[in-house]
Amino acid sequence: MGKIRNHKQLAFVLVAVLFTLQLVSSAGIGQRESVKAATGPQDTSTIVVSGSAVTVDPGIVMSAVNAVEITKNSITYQWAPVANATSYYIYKYDIPKESYEYYGATSGSSIRVEGLPAGEECYLAVYAVNDDTACRSDFVVTESVFTKPEKVETFTISDNTTTSVVLRWLDIPSATGYIIYRAGTGGNFKKIGTSVTGEYKDTKLTAGKTYQYKIVAYAGPETNVGEESPAIFTCSLPKSPTVVIKGGNQRVRLTWNAITGAMGYNVYINQNGQYVLLTTLEGKTSKKFIHTNLENGQTYKYYVKAYRTYNGIVYESKESAEKSAIAAEVSDTSTKAKLFKTKSTFKKSEACKKNKDFTKKLDYAKSFPMPGMLNTNVAEFGCGTMIPQGITVAKSYFFITAYDSQGIENSVVYVLSKADKELMTTIILPNKSHAGGIAFDGKNLWITQAKTLRSIPFSAVKDAIDNQEPYLELSAYGVEINLPQQAATVTYYKKLLWVASYDELKPGYLVSYKIAKKGSKPELTPLKTISMPTRVQGIAFSGNGRLIVSRSCQTDPKKRGYMHQLDVYKPNLKKASKGIISLGKVRSTVEVPTMNEEITISGKRIYIVFESVAFYTAEQRVDRVCALPVSYVTKLKK
Repeated sequence: MGKIRNHKQLAFVLVAVLFTLQLVSSAGIGQRESVKAATGPQDTSTIVVSGSAVTVDPGIVMSAVNAVEITKNSITYQWAPVANATSYYIYKYDIPKESYEYYGATSGSSIRVEGLPAGEECYLAVYAVNDDTACRSDFVVTESVFTKPEKVETFTISDNTTTSVVLRWLDIPSATGYIIYRAGTGGNFKKIGTSVTGEYKDTKLTAGKTYQYKIVAYAGPETNVGEESPAIFTCSLPKSPTVVIKGGNQRVRLTWNAITGAMGYNVYINQNGQYVLLTTLEGKTSKKFIHTNLENGQTYKYYVKAYRTYNGIVYESKESAEKSAIAAEVSDTSTKAKLFKTKSTFKKSEACKKNKDFTKKLDYAKSFPMPGMLNTNVAEFGCGTMIPQGITVAKSYFFITAYDSQGIENSVVYVLSKADKELMTTIILPNKSHAGGIAFDGKNLWITQAKTLRSIPFSAVKDAIDNQEPYLELSAYGVEINLPQQAATVTYYKKLLWVASYDELKPGYLVSYKIAKKGSKPELTPLKTISMPTRVQGIAFSGNGRLIVSRSCQTDPKKRGYMHQLDVYKPNLKKASKGIISLGKVRSTVEVPTMNEEITISGKRIYIVFESVAFYTAEQRVDRVCALPVSYVTKLKK
């Protein structure tokens, strides 16, 4: 950068009648002279030039003058040196006065204009001088340039909602406007908008997420920005939970789906007309609260808020809709027949009338009503919408699976004495998933759910039976093993688990699994596969190696895929080609009432579960586990 010249210079210039004699010395450099008003920065006609050079020489051509460095209080300008120039004179435009004033001179090709206020607009007029000839160039006027604005030191964030927040700060006099930047927790800031006031509302947030913001003031064009403000973190509010409420015996249960971004939930209760915090549930997976020790017959009102915490600040959602429930006594799990109270009424049912051979062979004395169909006590909450699915025999007990058609209560397993069919206990499973088939390997019960096999140690069930516990709530399965195919039904035969899939239209598979570590954490290894027909609901092997397949679909003959039968096969399990066993042809078929599900064999009888008890639209409803002679079912056709 050139320095302002400091040697004394005395010159006299005679000009036309319009000019007066001027004497300028080096002591006059930097002196401001008042001149009459111009029509704008581009009007240089009113400038009274300083120095001896007043004659414009077309041969002296001044280049454009550009701002090359801008700070909050200074602007550095630069231009290309003029070959025949010895110095340059600079004038600064006074915007309030609308006039140019002499600023200084330099022999170099740049100058720093200092002492400027932040955010000030600046114009310069510059000309080049040849001191030897006392001639100069025309004026060159700079483009509009602003100094940097001041920094936004502090700002606040408030009015948080699920999709918006409001940023507020004190207006900076030196700022033309403000640029707002937003980032996630990772810090990748992006411009999201601008404002010309000290407020900005960001309305494009996702519920339950953490964000950080920075604000940058600009003066003049948006590219002329000041320093960034410090970053401030905040959170958008989580969405409000949708709460389902249910009253039970001296208790009320509230459940809801997990809220994205929530770190926990606050449960509020209405007491004397005002809501107060009842409990805080920490953790993203907390989706249930049971309020116990209540008085039966009383109504209780609640709402729930999701919350998210960041840097010690709690961001709480709006309250859920108010929910109320009455605590009421819950009956024991039912053991009486839901539809047909006597043998005669059952024999008159459509199921018996339309399946005469089945009715003739039915061992009614060994058959028994399906438990839990009138009511299932699910840990002191009543449920009358259970759908039975699977059955197996384990030691001296029957085990029957069921799931809630409404998806409100967890799936269950009814445990009955094999001798007198008395309900011993009810196992409440850890989830609401469709509990399908069930089998017993001598140490563990295995339950099919979707594409998984899940185990329950038999010892835990036996303890509940011995302690006469009305129900056993499982907090977790023993193991959960994912399978490559759907697991619809399962049986145990020849020390292997056999798992079959279900499809209404496509053939399925029956895969055998070897079990290791039965007494601790069981492990399964797939062995052989049998291609199976469509609509497989249950499987069982008889003592002589017959494979009985329970097949059914739909409630009545008007619907596609309607079927209700037991098919008998005689596969050679020892003969396999590349791990594939041939199922062979159907050797026998036995018609049974509609909606037959899983089957199991105990002694000389095969027991069949029917889910039609839960379907009012089924044309042939059965409300009991039906026992048939195994010999009747497995008798092969000639």
